[in-house]
Amino acid sequence: MENLLLLTDNSELNLSAYRNLGVHIFTEATIKPSDYASITIMFGWKPDISKKVLTATGSSLKWLQTFSAGVDYLPLAQLKAKHILVSNMSGVHAIPISQTILLYALYFARDLPRVLADAEQKHWTDQHNFGEVVTLDDLTWTIFGTGHIGSELARLLKSFHAKVIGVNRTGHSAANFDETYAQSDWRKAVADTDVIVNIMPLTKETAHFYDKTFFDFLKSAYLFVNVGRGGSVDTTALIEALHSDHLQHAALDVFEQEPLPISSPLWQMPNVLVTPHYSAQMPHLGRAWDKILLPNLEQFMKDGTVATNRVNMKNGY
Repeated sequence: MENLLLLTDNSELNLSAYRNLGVHIFTEATIKPSDYASITIMFGWKPDISKKVLTATGSSLKWLQTFSAGVDYLPLAQLKAKHILVSNMSGVHAIPISQTILLYALYFARDLPRVLADAEQKHWTDQHNFGEVVTLDDLTWTIFGTGHIGSELARLLKSFHAKVIGVNRTGHSAANFDETYAQSDWRKAVADTDVIVNIMPLTKETAHFYDKTFFDFLKSAYLFVNVGRGGSVDTTALIEALHSDHLQHAALDVFEQEPLPISSPLWQMPNVLVTPHYSAQMPHLGRAWDKILLPNLEQFMKDGTVATNRVNMKNGY
């Protein structure tokens, strides 16, 4: 018998399937402090209760399955020291995030800011005044992160006949990309690009990766999109780039500080689209989680391993 602490109230999860595997389920509502040490599996991470389970005297925790793809918010060093298996939800959000990125690009490419502003004023603008609109096949894309989300985005972009360049740690080839470069060769990857998309996890190597040096290298790039982690971007450097000739537009779903402070100039910049970290939202999330959790749970009950999405504790993702 394994004891699972379920840190979500999502009603779509197949709890009967968990129990059929021999799992006893605790929730935030049912668990007591005396139960903390008995928890062997934790699904999700909520600091107030998760830290108590992790540090309980005689803690039995063996496996942590997250709701998210990124794991930078976890106490990875502590989990590693305790030899706790960590797995993530990488791949679950590929479809909603990649489609949202297309929305961001089309928002600027089809001059929606002007269209919406005109509509609010009931002003009809003659179509010849939209001479600066572009189509997605006009744009060369560089995607930092060639995993599930990056590959799905690249697949969609190929249907728009766009050129797609990928960047990953080693420069290895990846599905749906025309070219790939190592992260250390980022200058080659963005030298002639129009759209830059960040989907990288947040690690020591990617913290403030997009800094003044990065943005100063750009030659009037059309659009910068961040759906990865806010900490990968030096916000001050980004704002400076948007005020200069280095960067024309930005679409930002994640930020160094969330919620984005009302004092941030990003709210008022006409060439910036701000969204509230919502790009991963999707219907039937619980069913999507179960497609990863159930096979992992079945495998864990057999031999203490997981079938997919095990986090490399050295790399941090």
